[in-house]
Amino acid sequence: MKILLKMFLIISIATTSHLAFSDGHKSKKGPELEYFGTLSYSDITRMNGYKGNFIADIPSGTLTLANGDKGKVASPCADYGNMQKERTIALDVRCSVTMEDGSELYIIYGGKMIMDEKSDKLNEEGKLLTPKNGLDYWIAAPLIRTTSEKYDYMNYIQLIGKGKKAIMAPPISVTYELFKVVYSK
Repeated sequence: MKILLKMFLIISIATTSHLAFSDGHKSKKGPELEYFGTLSYSDITRMNGYKGNFIADIPSGTLTLANGDKGKVASPCADYGNMQKERTIALDVRCSVTMEDGSELYIIYGGKMIMDEKSDKLNEEGKLLTPKNGLDYWIAAPLIRTTSEKYDYMNYIQLIGKGKKAIMAPPISVTYELFKVVYSK
């Protein structure tokens, strides 16, 4: 009887675990990312510094789309950031961009920039930080708003920004690679 119960238990577990994965969730994938362009800021200055919060003025930069369209950072543009703990910055960027055809874009995003232990020395020397060489994690989630007919599609997409490079000693500059989140059914 014990052997029969053990066999029944083993068969039940095998059947149940098989059914748990029968909907194929093992093979389901998340959304895909499609290259969208590059966003770079330069000459970033700290206008106001508070205990953990800061406002960094972003006077110049460029947006280059994958299709070759280009824009320049326009005023207002700033990061209303927060130093959360050592080497960790919570980003809160709000920025205007004027495209070559005169279209205005408004980019807003939050994100996290976490520098690694190499960042202190690189920052002191004014050197470039890159992923795994000063930057441990740097991701943002930009949204773009516009009244432009040409760029209206941007009102309906979500972007992910992957930090590519940064110089954190004045003059501060940063570059993101932007990816469009592609929703798949």
